Amino acid sequence: MQCQLAPALRADDEVAVIAPSSAVRDRRALERGTERLRAWGLRPEVVCADDPTRGLDWPEGSELAAEDSARLAALHTAFREPRFRGIFCARGGYGAPRLLADVDWRLLAEDPKPLVGYSDITALLCGAAVGAGVASLHGPMVATTDAMDAGEACWEQQRRLLFDREPAALPASAGARALRHGVAEGALIGGNLAVLQGLIGTPWLPPLDGALLFLEDVGEAPYRIDRMLTHMRLAGLLDRVAGVVLGDFHVSNTALASEHAPMQRVLEERLADLEVPVGCAFPFGHRPGSWTLPFGARARLEVDAAGARLTLLEAGVR
Repeated sequence: MQCQLAPALRADDEVAVIAPSSAVRDRRALERGTERLRAWGLRPEVVCADDPTRGLDWPEGSELAAEDSARLAALHTAFREPRFRGIFCARGGYGAPRLLADVDWRLLAEDPKPLVGYSDITALLCGAAVGAGVASLHGPMVATTDAMDAGEACWEQQRRLLFDREPAALPASAGARALRHGVAEGALIGGNLAVLQGLIGTPWLPPLDGALLFLEDVGEAPYRIDRMLTHMRLAGLLDRVAGVVLGDFHVSNTALASEHAPMQRVLEERLADLEVPVGCAFPFGHRPGSWTLPFGARARLEVDAAGARLTLLEAGVR
């Protein structure tokens, strides 16, 4: 699919910080994140009808940053206000898919702005692509906690994707490995596997024909990842992609996919027989040092005996 790029950010731009999913657990993390944006020369403003660190206690234990109507209003404010030139999500968690059908995507289409987030925010990245035809950025968020601190190199990579109009070189990915050899080019479409699976059969899953499908997840047992990938296969989605780019699949806070044999076995069983290149253990997702990927931009995937490599062919902004 073709997505238009939002204009690049510039020094002194005002940007909105929103909480469209769960409440921020760590107020200090939010403060550190906004300070980072200021260090980039931006002027961040937290836009939320309620305190994004307060949350709502639900019977199941989930905590939303505010009622659906308040989170939707904040998102619309970020879209509508011309003074905001970028939109940064504070964190993921749960709740963004509840907003999809009620978002006025025309606001973003008329004034494209880079939207940054991942995890549950995958739903909004998909919505921006389908509803507004606007590319976004899948990467670490403002209130990243100490345990998941992305590190300076990866924050710098995100900054370049937001400010530079040329394709950015991705940081080294020495650990990326081959599941199936080959070379493919296509638009980067994907995100959190569980969220994407939940969009199957809805208008909000972007078309995957010819795409480089990138996937990550956290806290899911191998059998659940097996079920999700099997669903994608049965739905015919994996027959349409040009290649598959696998990030991290945490089983716990300490076990990366590359260190967890049962998860690796599931990924191999479900994906290694595809007739397209498949690379795994790329450094993006719920992990320290995560890459930011330009959702909707073209990239090249090369997988061979030496490993797997991903090269960005387009910038994240224009």
